[in-house]
Amino acid sequence: MRLFIALPVTEGVQKTLAQTQAALRGQGVRGRFTPPENWHVTLVFLGSVPDPAPVIAAMKSVRLPRETLRFDRLTLFGDVLAALCQQNGALAAYVKALRAALDAAGLPCDRKAFRPHITLCRKTAFPTADFRLFPFERGLRNAILPVKEARLLSSDLSGDRPRYTALYTESAKR
Repeated sequence: MRLFIALPVTEGVQKTLAQTQAALRGQGVRGRFTPPENWHVTLVFLGSVPDPAPVIAAMKSVRLPRETLRFDRLTLFGDVLAALCQQNGALAAYVKALRAALDAAGLPCDRKAFRPHITLCRKTAFPTADFRLFPFERGLRNAILPVKEARLLSSDLSGDRPRYTALYTESAKR
């Protein structure tokens, strides 16, 4: 199973992201736009794991803080267009503790720096070389994503687009 742990996206944030995508498309941006049902904030990517039980145990061993993520700007990671969130110390500490719990269980996970974001488009192509993203950020800056739960998701990449299935949900604690 290909597994990762992520935060779900609320309806309000989905609406803002959908408006942002529509505005970008309307100005000629092309690529593989991520459908709303696949939007999430990845906390930890594990890759291929034969049994989700140890991952669930690791998630249960670390307290997910009840926090709020605020969006900062649009950015590119190569040709991936993403809505970048502001850094959040409590959530970064959670990711660090979760990675330590996964390590203790013998489960390797991705070690990239935690940069909370939501992927909006892959293979992004802009209509002009001097295309600017900042006009599309206004609505995003007012969007907030409450952290209420983290989900262990499996991803199926066999079709024309990824399909995610929730295997476990851990609620945030105060």
